[in-house]
Amino acid sequence: MLALSAAAGAAGAAEPPTPAPVRVVAGELTRVDVGRRAVSVRPEARDAARADGSDAREVDAAVGPDTRLVSRGRTLRLEDLRTGDRVVLVVGEEGGRRLARVVRVSPRVIRIESATR
Repeated sequence: MLALSAAAGAAGAAEPPTPAPVRVVAGELTRVDVGRRAVSVRPEARDAARADGSDAREVDAAVGPDTRLVSRGRTLRLEDLRTGDRVVLVVGEEGGRRLARVVRVSPRVIRIESATR
């Protein structure tokens, strides 16, 4: 009995599991797949370089039930996202797949060109 108690105490004293590393990607939303609940983002030049030296042309991520979709402090639905939106994507690995934890849509920039130069 004492051995079980010591083993249980040792298991409880073990370090908590380390959270999976996350990656933050800023770029343009290139695909929204509502049926598969997934998004693709073309990273900006500064975010395109990977640690292994290769370039990422697109980052694909699944959108799970706990993924936060936000814009200007409002919660969005996956159906509200549009290709071409500027987004910041926080991605983590879960169960061997890339999962979006946060998709934050940046406000659209409207450029007004001057008619006279």
